[in-house]
Amino acid sequence: MDIFQTPARDGGVPLPRTLSAHLVEHLRRRIITGEYRSGQALREQDIEREFGSSRGPVRESLRMLLQGGLVEYAERRGFRVRTYTVADIEHLYDLRASLEGLVIASLAGKPLTAMVADLHASNLRMEACFVANDIGQYFAENQVFHDRIITETGNRPIAEVMVYVNEVSLPVRYRVLRDALLTRRSLTYHERILGFLEKGDLLAARRETEAHILVNKAAAADLYRA
Repeated sequence: MDIFQTPARDGGVPLPRTLSAHLVEHLRRRIITGEYRSGQALREQDIEREFGSSRGPVRESLRMLLQGGLVEYAERRGFRVRTYTVADIEHLYDLRASLEGLVIASLAGKPLTAMVADLHASNLRMEACFVANDIGQYFAENQVFHDRIITETGNRPIAEVMVYVNEVSLPVRYRVLRDALLTRRSLTYHERILGFLEKGDLLAARRETEAHILVNKAAAADLYRA
């Protein structure tokens, strides 16, 4: 999985690549990694010049980013990278925790053997990323773990909402990871969550998942407060 690949709106297979999709991938990567700063203007002429594109695909790519929540638009100001207030950050983390908790609850009554095996494999890959100090892939594999659980629920409304909420939160979460030393904390939480899922203890898995999301809430808010 590439965290910088634009997600499908229903959590399924991404659409075939077009010039607009190519531009979205590059612009999205720069927004998530902070190369484009929060509030920075995204001038169509500059993008056209850099990528050798015509106006149409550039505008379409910016509209796609606007739909995904990474970009904002205002009359006479044009497109800008999304800005976040401290309250936005706190609300995002609270919302993600609640939704991830609902995801775990949606596993009730479902056979979990195949999912558990996939989660074990994800944790092994995440461990390898940690050892290699590969922040980008560690970050991506963290999302693989959570996405696999969402897929298992078969709950399309939750999946669609999670796509948007995760997309909007990616620059914040990447900044928290980038500005701190890479730790094994997320992987440790995954191992605990997986242990509870193996036992079929969904209540404990839900509590651990919510704690996993909220553990970085204060640190993220402090970054944007500063």
